[in-house]
Amino acid sequence: MKNELQVTGMRCGGCEVLVKEALEELEGVREAEASHLKGTVVVDYEPETVSIASLATVIEEQGFKVKV
Repeated sequence: MKNELQVTGMRCGGCEVLVKEALEELEGVREAEASHLKGTVVVDYEPETVSIASLATVIEEQGFKVKV
């Protein structure tokens, strides 16, 4: 399943890499693609393994804000 999250605070490609790598370490996340220009993170994940809340928590632990 793919889901697009609105994320604020990403300012550069380094921010994108930080978010992508943190999300892809989670069990159940197949792929993550962050865009600081769009302010989005698209996550391909297994909903039976990982929740949206868990994805948001990981993003926020990196210092960014997820809009709900």
